[in-house]
Amino acid sequence: MGWREEMRQVIFPDGRRMVGASFRGVPFCVATEEYEGGRRVVEHEYPFSDDPYGEDMGRAARRFRLEGYVIGSDYLAQKQALEDALEGKGPGELVMPYRGTRSAACPRFTVRDTNTQGGMATFSMEFFETPAQPPAPSVVPDLAAEVDVAADASLLEVAAEFATDFDTDLAPSFAVASLSDALVAATEGVGEFLGPVVEATQEAARLDQEIRILAADASSLVRTPGEILGAFQSTFATLADTIAGAPGSVMDAFVGMYSVDLGSAPSNATATRRREQDNHNALTRALRRVMVIEAARMAPKVAFESHQQAAAKASEIAALIEEQSETASDALYPALVRLRTSLLRAVPGEAELARLTSVTRPVPIPSLLLAYQLHGDVDGEADILARNRIRHPLFVSGTLAVLVDE
Repeated sequence: MGWREEMRQVIFPDGRRMVGASFRGVPFCVATEEYEGGRRVVEHEYPFSDDPYGEDMGRAARRFRLEGYVIGSDYLAQKQALEDALEGKGPGELVMPYRGTRSAACPRFTVRDTNTQGGMATFSMEFFETPAQPPAPSVVPDLAAEVDVAADASLLEVAAEFATDFDTDLAPSFAVASLSDALVAATEGVGEFLGPVVEATQEAARLDQEIRILAADASSLVRTPGEILGAFQSTFATLADTIAGAPGSVMDAFVGMYSVDLGSAPSNATATRRREQDNHNALTRALRRVMVIEAARMAPKVAFESHQQAAAKASEIAALIEEQSETASDALYPALVRLRTSLLRAVPGEAELARLTSVTRPVPIPSLLLAYQLHGDVDGEADILARNRIRHPLFVSGTLAVLVDE
């Protein structure tokens, strides 16, 4: 069979079979067929350099240019049908003599009618290939940002709830003594847990100063409840470098501060004492909620060493959030639920973390050999020695905890 016979044929309404093409099922004859392809390359030229650089951005769209015609006693109807097909919305099936069948769209075409060639109309058409299924846009959610937004929303609701529940107006001095003591205990907890984390001298000095101011102003702060939570958050804001450099340590510090003993609430023997007790409970709840919310904010920023470690820490913080949501107001509850959900989505999230597993070596082997057997290199030797507290690196045996990539 010759090449002409192998070329695709189209069947016209009057039964004619001719070498040609079709678009959206509408046939037309083909005089010439052109193909255009290539790569999308961005050229970069640098000052004082003779070597340009071509940045490959992927394959260029394949384009087809066809010179075709319709002919016959009914050419006007054929011409109108082809024009309608070419102007149709979206891609369609394009059948070509040399390139076969493609999904394509026609951005432009021209039609020529002449007096000298009656009964015939010629078309110049340009097509570009389109995939059968257009690539869906890839949307990657910013899980850490979602936690940030949920944390901010939760803090606003905590402040609003605290403003409603905490009231020291006209309260006698003895009825705010336990509240002042609770604030002092909270500031001491900040120093106890955050102090060792801060390495920068300037931030350490600023933190110490803020703690001293908070403790000194405790008795006046309990009279201005609107400033209490803001004072603690301002203290945390001074640790920008520490938060950026050691988010895991800061996260653990917030978890530690959550459990600081703020003292017991006074008895409810009298109406004044009942009011003091309510204030003490409201203050304790609010400060603990601030601590766990900030711990949740830190978690997505931490570079955990294993999937298990990340999941365990997320579960620990999520449990504290759930504990606080049990006594939350109707407005605060959904904010805490959203924060907990966002946290569990973000940590460990999509991060490719190694998983902790156990291996058994009944016969002692060198740690370098064990690392190579597990990872194909010796980079993990230090972790094996530290994690299992190996005394001698030449004699490693027994059941060992190791990190493995999945």
